[in-house]
Amino acid sequence: MMQAGETLSKALNRLGFYTLMYPEYPSRIRGGDNHIQVVFSSGKFIAPFEKIDLLLAFGRENYERHSKEQEGSKRTGGQGKFEAGEVGLNKIAEELGNPLVLNTAGLGFIWKVLGFEIKILKEQLSEDFADKEEIKALNIKAAEMGYEKGSTSPHLTWFCGVNKQIVNLTGNEALVEGILKAECDFVGIYPMTPVNEILRLLAKTKIKLFRPEDEIAGINAAIGAAFAGGRAMVATSGGGFALMTEALGMAGMAEVPAVIVLGQRTGPSTGMATFSSQADLNFAISAGQGEFPRIILAPGDLEEAYRLGAEAFNLAEQYQVPVILLTDKYLAESRFSTLKENFDQIKIIIDKGKLFKGNKGDKGYRRYELTADGISPRAFPGETTFLTNSYEHDESGFSSDDAENREKMMAKRMGKLKNLEEGFGGFEIFEGKKGWGKGTTLVGWGSTKEIILDALKEFPEFNFIHFWRLWPFPQKAKEILTKAKNLVVIEGNFSGQLADLIEKETGLKSQRILKDNGRPFFKEELTAWMKKI
Repeated sequence: MMQAGETLSKALNRLGFYTLMYPEYPSRIRGGDNHIQVVFSSGKFIAPFEKIDLLLAFGRENYERHSKEQEGSKRTGGQGKFEAGEVGLNKIAEELGNPLVLNTAGLGFIWKVLGFEIKILKEQLSEDFADKEEIKALNIKAAEMGYEKGSTSPHLTWFCGVNKQIVNLTGNEALVEGILKAECDFVGIYPMTPVNEILRLLAKTKIKLFRPEDEIAGINAAIGAAFAGGRAMVATSGGGFALMTEALGMAGMAEVPAVIVLGQRTGPSTGMATFSSQADLNFAISAGQGEFPRIILAPGDLEEAYRLGAEAFNLAEQYQVPVILLTDKYLAESRFSTLKENFDQIKIIIDKGKLFKGNKGDKGYRRYELTADGISPRAFPGETTFLTNSYEHDESGFSSDDAENREKMMAKRMGKLKNLEEGFGGFEIFEGKKGWGKGTTLVGWGSTKEIILDALKEFPEFNFIHFWRLWPFPQKAKEILTKAKNLVVIEGNFSGQLADLIEKETGLKSQRILKDNGRPFFKEELTAWMKKI
């Protein structure tokens, strides 16, 4: 189903459409209700829908389960519900002798109903199966036979762009592109939904990949690799991150840079393991005993996943702190599209921060030297003699219980992010037609970005501020938010964690539009809420 959705969305990109492919699947190895929603538009920002125009179900049970989602669209003339057995797609798979081509036959059928030429779909299938000649030929034949089963609705009229270089990626794929651009050296990942694709993709590269026995081993290995001078990261979900928190504190105390990708899914405990959530913000801010600085980033689209996936390594090394990159199942595993030129305009520069510049025999080097900005030059094993310590320590790294030393070291560590604001704002403003400070101001973070932007097409008078850095909370945002009227925070959790954070940081109260059932905001429900504001 995932491959079918990818093929369909990429074929639509060939016609000049932007696409969103949103998957849902149960937490089991096989069986259950697996389904893909593909939305396409001539405009870039796309939200998933609660009610759909065209349903193709591969089985009577699936048909009955999802029929209520399709109520007879004007676009398809009310002829938008099909069950594969009834339209003859199952017979195609039987005739071709491979049950797996049922999905491809379905693609051909859908393509005909939508009124597009089969040539484009065949081009995409040829690309998808380019390295498997027999499989490619079989799937093209299945698509052709499925195409013959369909009939184009006379109600369909399409307006799409031409000559667009559209890229089609999952959030995980865009993030991996950023990780590679950052010249990451080491990755320790124990598999968990929704970060498994990161593991699979990085396994194909030259990066040193460690498949640990558990998440604790993964983050400890990454801290060791970073201590040795490598750019190191782990990727996990909430349950795995819970196991990593002691090591996270060690990285904070020892001032070892580490990047942690935290793919949020519905909790607590195992929760709904294959469904999405934005409920780990508080956890990420406070994880670990004691107090130590960390940076929390939350990309909202492909461009931000790429940019922040690379920038996380710079920030970790510049400030010698853990950097937590919050994604979620919706962003990580859904397929989005954007213009290639948007990626080309993002310039990635490698910056390893303050490094030891002395001689190998320099006995005056102190790993935790007190400096004006709280950041000490970092040396690597073999460069000089030094001591790194996870206990409280003095400037030379020796363990110390001295009260005065403790106060100095805490002030050093907790003050090192004071210059983060310069050149790294943390949020983006979309001003409504009435101007900033007038009318309603929507606030969101992470993967709600494009869903809100899509809804704003119907509410151009609304302002919108999107946060992609959540901690430390951007100081410049405080002044901007105080000028806004009627704040409405939209987020995918039960309590309104960003709304609480804004109130704590600014004193401002807000309305809250919240959702916590494992699914993203659907366009109809979000616009219905916005009409009530």
